[in-house]
Amino acid sequence: MSFAGHILLALLALVGVAAIALALMLAWPLRPPPPLASIHEGAMQIDAEGAPDLSRYQARDGTWLAYRLYPAANGARDRIAILAHGSSGSSIEMHAVASALAADGVAAVAVDFRGHGASGTRGDVAYPGQLDDDLADLIAALRKADPAARFSLVGHSSGGGFALRIAASPLGDAFDRFVLLSPYLGYSAPTNRPAEESSFWASPDLPRIIATLMLGRLGIDWPQSLPVIAFANVPEAKMSVTSQYSFRLLQNYAAPPDWKGAFERAKGRIAVIAGADDELMNAEAYRRELPPLRASVTIIPGVNHMGIVYRPEAIKAIVGALAEPTD
Repeated sequence: MSFAGHILLALLALVGVAAIALALMLAWPLRPPPPLASIHEGAMQIDAEGAPDLSRYQARDGTWLAYRLYPAANGARDRIAILAHGSSGSSIEMHAVASALAADGVAAVAVDFRGHGASGTRGDVAYPGQLDDDLADLIAALRKADPAARFSLVGHSSGGGFALRIAASPLGDAFDRFVLLSPYLGYSAPTNRPAEESSFWASPDLPRIIATLMLGRLGIDWPQSLPVIAFANVPEAKMSVTSQYSFRLLQNYAAPPDWKGAFERAKGRIAVIAGADDELMNAEAYRRELPPLRASVTIIPGVNHMGIVYRPEAIKAIVGALAEPTD
């Protein structure tokens, strides 16, 4: 065999080894972390009494997506707050926030974002960026009834990261302010508590994520539908939560990789509100990192990660953040 033939065989062998390695990485099992009691207990503290029934709007792909509408108690229709729940959650998580805003004269729309609750396929979207398109379609639907309304976006945890993504995108022009509640800013952000200090909420399948990224660079995107992260839900909550995300949902319902740049590019005012006792996020890191990026930071003593969406002192701060006049 010629020298060139030997080289060709060696290259084919390398390709075969790489293919086997990628296949093994994709096949790596996704294992959920142990249940995290504080998140479940916090969710159980949210009183859903009086929550409106789900309404629907049709997204551009024809799918009917769910939300809960809380009309302003005084009948005002000039301001609308869209509320984004945290990872694994649904619109009911934001019930206390929505009710308080409605009582203060701000109509609230708590959304089951696609892949959660009653919207779409649990744990998945069709492509990264579909949630942005869904939000644009929701705004268009709401504007049909209230064409002059001003919009705000309020997001909790991963929903806060998603709100930051929107703030830095062209769609950010639709909102005059953003309120991020204990936002998750990405796996490497200094606002996360170190693993040895924090409670363990999510377990990523790193081999599968790496293989999916590598294949994506080759134009192979079908692995993006595979689940790549599992959440620490208790077994009894299985029917009401989203226990795992596909790669493309994980990419979309999150802060952009350049979270600092996103704060700097944001179109509207950003307020960050977090609990001093947050078991997942480092509240003091928000106070240290974010004011130079033009975000105001409020830390609520005695409040943990879920408490930020139902504790009275946290709700008061959220309502206050939306009541402040814009520049």
